[in-house]
Amino acid sequence: MKSTLKAAGLILAAVVLGLMTVQGTYALWNTAAPSNAGTIQAADFNILVNGSPMTPGPLTLNVGDVAKGQPRYQSVTVENAVNVTESSPLRLQASLVGLGPVKGFDGYLTVTAATVPIATACDLVAATQYTATPPAPVLAKDAPQKICLKADLNPNTPIAYLGRTIASTITLTVAQTAPVK
Repeated sequence: MKSTLKAAGLILAAVVLGLMTVQGTYALWNTAAPSNAGTIQAADFNILVNGSPMTPGPLTLNVGDVAKGQPRYQSVTVENAVNVTESSPLRLQASLVGLGPVKGFDGYLTVTAATVPIATACDLVAATQYTATPPAPVLAKDAPQKICLKADLNPNTPIAYLGRTIASTITLTVAQTAPVK
């Protein structure tokens, strides 16, 4: 047992002395190689809403007067104009907050949304596609995405609510998400 302990002590002393002579590094295995400087550019996160740069704040839904059985429509076009290449892992996703019953209409007026191809007319979209939680579209670079908004009065709406102008705000959010593998 004593000889094993002595041997361990001698090995420890040799390692400590060895490290002290090279100042605590394994300099024998270090090396350096020259390299040319690279260029790194950050994306500008440029999102266009109806052709203009996206600004902070809610979207205002102005669809005019509403009548029973005559839904009103408004569309929003969202485009990813970020300055990245197709091989970039940047993936943007749009989502809406503020859909559902409209304030001041006591639940008689509801705003829903549907994500549709850019050439689709909102009034031709099937009623089943409009929901209060539409699927959030992934915004491909330079490929505009259309979001249709539909304001609809309940058939049992009292006369006091008819003929009012709809003014509702909806928040559009665009976020970077993980790339699909």
